[in-house]
Amino acid sequence: MSIKKHNLNALIWSGASLGTLAGTTAMLVCYVRNEIQRRGYPSWQECRCEFKTQPTIFQVWHSRHEQRGETIIAQEWGTYLVEPPHWLRYLLHISTQIIATFNPLGHYIERVTLSPQQSYQFAAILHASATNEDLPEPIFQEESYVVWRREILHFPNYLFDACLRRLYPVNIPPERFEKVEELPALWDPTNNLPLPNDGPLLDTPVGTRIDCIGWAPAQISYCTVRQQRKAL
Repeated sequence: MSIKKHNLNALIWSGASLGTLAGTTAMLVCYVRNEIQRRGYPSWQECRCEFKTQPTIFQVWHSRHEQRGETIIAQEWGTYLVEPPHWLRYLLHISTQIIATFNPLGHYIERVTLSPQQSYQFAAILHASATNEDLPEPIFQEESYVVWRREILHFPNYLFDACLRRLYPVNIPPERFEKVEELPALWDPTNNLPLPNDGPLLDTPVGTRIDCIGWAPAQISYCTVRQQRKAL
């Protein structure tokens, strides 16, 4: 009798546990779907992420973003995948959006544009902070023309490797100033610094918000671009 009662209690507890797990899973799935729709993340068909468009993918797992003098350095560590199958690409796209919805800090990157004058002023600010000098007058000095360049210092070649990027100012002569265009950039409002990243994220409209996937600002993807949905 006691054995039957024990088996019955075990069956009840197992059923309750499975029911709780199923209910919690259903609530999480519903939350993720609603949150992805509310934030306006692109669908697989709309997305321009590297998971979909590039033959090789560098999946970033950890990164460090810092200022070194007047140069912005981003170090990224991750997995280098060569021609992954379609199912893995789709899984990375979906996983990226799911992880971003559970990011407790809510970090994001914003698409901005730096005019030639803003580029000069920002370079002056970085120089002053690195040398502890006073900031120059906030005007566009004659013959003080600056443009920003992006460069990949180390490209990943192995399965587990690192990518090193930099964003740095370059002085140009006044006669080339008329040919200088505004610089599209990705701005990290948490650290108040731009990112040296390039790619399709720079083609998004100014003011676009890109939610961070993990803890670091360089862990971003087109998958988490907050698109403006047209009202029905």
